[in-house]
Amino acid sequence: MTDERDSLEGLEDIPDPAAHLAGRPPPPVMAAPTEPSLTRPARERRVVSAILVGLAWVLLLAWIAGFRPDIGSPRVAIPLALWASLSGLGLLLALTPRARGLPAGVRVLQALVAAVPVGFLSAVVATSGLADGSPSPTSHLRCSAIALGMALLPLTLAALVLRRSFLSAPAWRGAAIGALCGLGAVIGVQAHCSYDDLLHVTFAHGLPIAAGALLGAAAGALRGRA
Repeated sequence: MTDERDSLEGLEDIPDPAAHLAGRPPPPVMAAPTEPSLTRPARERRVVSAILVGLAWVLLLAWIAGFRPDIGSPRVAIPLALWASLSGLGLLLALTPRARGLPAGVRVLQALVAAVPVGFLSAVVATSGLADGSPSPTSHLRCSAIALGMALLPLTLAALVLRRSFLSAPAWRGAAIGALCGLGAVIGVQAHCSYDDLLHVTFAHGLPIAAGALLGAAAGALRGRA
């Protein structure tokens, strides 16, 4: 019988197949975030505070610009109430966790991104017509500037408060929340401007919805993922 020591002879001459890995540097260690993630109750308090501040901002600018004299008429008040309900329901769906703490699904977010402009345009078509005379470029620019100014603070607050809070689909979540912030600005400028020309309301008043969705998607993709 062959001695065991004889069978082990020559093992030291066999090259190590992993020897080339010994000289490699260790993989880099992911740096911990400089700012720790907020707890869920703390983030919820910040979200509620941001919503209240954004709402106050829109109302303040609408008050400074002046409310339209027919704001209490059903033709004006009903669309405003519908858009406000859509904004509240949309934020509730986008930000409220589902069962087991999971965030809203991508299909829900995509539906919100589509529902905001559709809901806006449906009410505009139902309540506005084509004016006899074309609105002046000054009227378009003034309402666009007011609407974008109303959307500026809510969008900024959303980007700050919801930073690193999206577990999945950050671009879609940002787009949905941005569109809803834009719809809030639409409510504000519609409460101010009494010019009901279909083209003017669609493009000058509705601009914050498109801008909010695009900026929200960019902010979510860049800074939203947890």
